[in-house]
Amino acid sequence: MNNKNKIIVFLAVTSFLFFSCVSSWKSTKAIKNTPQSDSTLMIAKRKSADLFSDGLRERLSGNYEKAASLFERAIKTDPDDHGSMYELSDLYARNGRFDESFNLMKKAVSLQPENEWYQIRLGQLYKHQGDYEAYADIYRTLLKLKPDNVDYFSELSSALLLLEKYDEALQVFNEIEKQVGVNEMLSVQKQSIYLSKKDINGAITELEKLSDTFPFEVRYHAMLAEMYKKNGFREKALERYQKILQLDVNDPYIHISLAEFYKEGGEDEKAFDELLLAFENEALEIDTKVQIMLLWFEGETFTEQLNHKAKKIAELFQKVHPESSRGYQLMADVYLRNNEYEKARSNFQKAVEINGSTYLVWESLLFTDIQLQDFKTLEIHAKSTKSLFPEQPLPYLFEGIAKYQRNDYAGALVTYETGRKFVVGNDRLLAEFFSSIGDTQHKLGNHIASDASYDKSLAIDPLNAVVLNNYAYYLSIRGEKLEEALQMAAKAVEKFPEQPSYLDTYAWIFYKKGDYENALLWIEKALQFSEEQGGTLYEHYGDILYKLGRKQDALEQWKKAKNGGETSELIDKKIKDAILYE
Repeated sequence: MNNKNKIIVFLAVTSFLFFSCVSSWKSTKAIKNTPQSDSTLMIAKRKSADLFSDGLRERLSGNYEKAASLFERAIKTDPDDHGSMYELSDLYARNGRFDESFNLMKKAVSLQPENEWYQIRLGQLYKHQGDYEAYADIYRTLLKLKPDNVDYFSELSSALLLLEKYDEALQVFNEIEKQVGVNEMLSVQKQSIYLSKKDINGAITELEKLSDTFPFEVRYHAMLAEMYKKNGFREKALERYQKILQLDVNDPYIHISLAEFYKEGGEDEKAFDELLLAFENEALEIDTKVQIMLLWFEGETFTEQLNHKAKKIAELFQKVHPESSRGYQLMADVYLRNNEYEKARSNFQKAVEINGSTYLVWESLLFTDIQLQDFKTLEIHAKSTKSLFPEQPLPYLFEGIAKYQRNDYAGALVTYETGRKFVVGNDRLLAEFFSSIGDTQHKLGNHIASDASYDKSLAIDPLNAVVLNNYAYYLSIRGEKLEEALQMAAKAVEKFPEQPSYLDTYAWIFYKKGDYENALLWIEKALQFSEEQGGTLYEHYGDILYKLGRKQDALEQWKKAKNGGETSELIDKKIKDAILYE
């Protein structure tokens, strides 16, 4: 046993022996003719004290079950052993035996009602049971014993708030305030009570008192300004904001508060000026600035004026924090909103040069490459992204697209197959990989593998119009599974009834089935909705017209196809001989 445990046990034993002796002495004076009873009682109390000290030792050693057993034996030996009741109650509560814990503490308090620790433990058990009135009564009793105890006032106020006895709670807080003075904790609690009572003036008065007591504390002026603003006292709120400026002209947050204040009041130019002042301040954290900008422009329609303001903020950000990539990200986002992809890409490029550790910035850079159809640069950027984030699947998809567009079908296939293995929990992306693999296998002439990949994609996303259209079109070119192809094309057209390429596919399948009337109907719809009619549409139109016996009309459409580009290798021969070749 270490010295600390020896002292605790010694104190516990001597304390109980002392009280036992006193009890024995009182019993002897009261009943002189029962020496046997006195002796028995003394022995019981000594045994109980020994068990109590052993229980304490086991408890301090962390042997809670053994400690509980010793305290139980102590109480059995001496039914009035309130010390063991107190300790055992705590162990029962720790073990979830709250009813038994509660009963023990009630008895302990009845045996020693002036013991504060017993009362406190019983109060907490009342609170746990949800008996807040009894919880409050405990602390009312304790305050009679110690009327200046701030902790007891605090517990009583908590009980009263739970009981929604707001007026009595305010009285308690006022009593605490008399003892400790005005402070933030009390004022905020009292303000909260006033608000619960819908007493706005009381809440404001409480904050005014706090602010007047600590006139140089900026935060209290800010709290009061917010309260004024929220309740329509805008002039008073502005006075407090100006007071903060006088106290600390370099505080960046006051400019944010003023920006919000003016914006809510419809004074947009003043609001923007304050926002600029906040962003000029280096003390305002970079992440905070980013969040403010995102919130400031969130949900706004990007007019020319708003676009100008966003650019000005981003430029200021770059000027104040040239070492940070965030300013370039913000500027890129502004350009992206405005579909200025070249400028957006330039800023994303600068951002990753400064700090290449943020994956989403790289992803945005790849997106701008796609929008610009700069597939050579896309491949370079995708490879750089892969080297930094090798388990992110999207860069593989982008690299595959770049290779596919540059006719490197074998390279695209390898990249797609590698990337899809990194897709986890994203069915839409996995379907996109299978779709791209299907397109690539078709280009490589691997039709069985192509069909299998399209089937896998549609199993995940059965209404993907792009996959439905491509799969159907390639089947029609091969003249295979035409009925299945027609059904897939119909789904794509149903989903996008004005998409020319889908209408063209639908028409072409009818053509391949020999249904030239329906083919004519749908090819003319495709031409109706096509703003830039390519060579394929006109060539298909000519082929359909030829099958319907309109050979001169067919020749005219083939000539248009020749001028439009993207035709079959037979177009020149068709025009020269005025005959359909298939």
